[in-house]
Amino acid sequence: KMERVEADEGEEREETIEEKIERLAVEIQDIQEQGERLLRSLSAITIPPVPEPLLKLRRAVKEKETERELLLEDQRASKVVEEYLKENPSILEKVDECPICLEPIFDVDKASFFICCGKPMCGSCKEPLLAAGNDICPFCRGPFPSGGEELSILRTKAAQGKAWAQCILGQKFYYGLTGLVEDDQKAESLLRSAADQGHAGAQHCLGQYERQKDNVVEACRQFEAAASQGHMNALGFLGAHYYVGHGVEQDKMKAVRFLTVSSKLTAEDRRPHEFLARCFVYGEGGVERSPIRAVYCMKPTAEESEFSPHDKVFYAKLLWILSKSYFPDYEIAPSGDNSVPEALFWYRRAHAISGDAETVPCIEEYESSIRELCSCCFKSLST
Repeated sequence: KMERVEADEGEEREETIEEKIERLAVEIQDIQEQGERLLRSLSAITIPPVPEPLLKLRRAVKEKETERELLLEDQRASKVVEEYLKENPSILEKVDECPICLEPIFDVDKASFFICCGKPMCGSCKEPLLAAGNDICPFCRGPFPSGGEELSILRTKAAQGKAWAQCILGQKFYYGLTGLVEDDQKAESLLRSAADQGHAGAQHCLGQYERQKDNVVEACRQFEAAASQGHMNALGFLGAHYYVGHGVEQDKMKAVRFLTVSSKLTAEDRRPHEFLARCFVYGEGGVERSPIRAVYCMKPTAEESEFSPHDKVFYAKLLWILSKSYFPDYEIAPSGDNSVPEALFWYRRAHAISGDAETVPCIEEYESSIRELCSCCFKSLST
């Protein structure tokens, strides 16, 4: 919630994002100066415990810098999205629009297509409808079809050449859903037919299919076709390919742009977050290094059970970097002030899945550090 500030006319108004960022910068500088004065007044810093006044100052700096960094990132991402949509006006003309809220459906993975009439609905409008237990379609006013009826409708509509039905039925054949046996050949045929009609969802699915077959050039072509129609999940995958130069010529500036737009307009697609985090770690693609923003990008993706062990290790390293940037002069900060326990959790999780030898030294180091300290006061157990 925005804080209130005095307006020129003497009335209160909401603090703008720019004013809040500037205020936080001043407050951070003031706290850091207090910390420097406190350090000069101390004869030495023990490892651990660190004096409580210094801990309080570091906590305050961490909280305010995190708040400021995330405001700056939101500001940067909003500007990139605005410029992208301005430069590609056809996207707003082609993207599906939710008939209820009339907003463009950028996050297709969270949207729904009603089998009875083929109408789309965005995730924000779908959730309250499902939560209310409504079994009547808000568009055609007919009852939602059962599993058997759903398949019958899809087969009929797909045979009539309806791209949306071909796309949904193709995915069901690919994953073996609704009682169907997995059939890659039927799935590809249906998806290709829908993609040839310009269906963005089918183009995205076909891109995924070609990517798994290592036909990365064709995959990128399909992702680009889907992204040009407002499929932001496809834009995220295209950005990832530009980041590594796989199927397209490597271009990290373009990668950051696509990844930013996709991350801003989609809620659950892990692909943009993962590679955008790497850009913030290494300062690539025109963005500055920022462990805070990197951790912010990675967190929703690292929590996914199917996320690779390699990326769990990467996330653990990010947490360690972030912890050391605020608490550099002792191993473990008091509970809640550092990311070491969380980093240890992700290293253990990665090792349990893969048995990767890379994780073993880190796990041993962290476990040793924690064993040497009291879990309550964080004083050395040897004293």
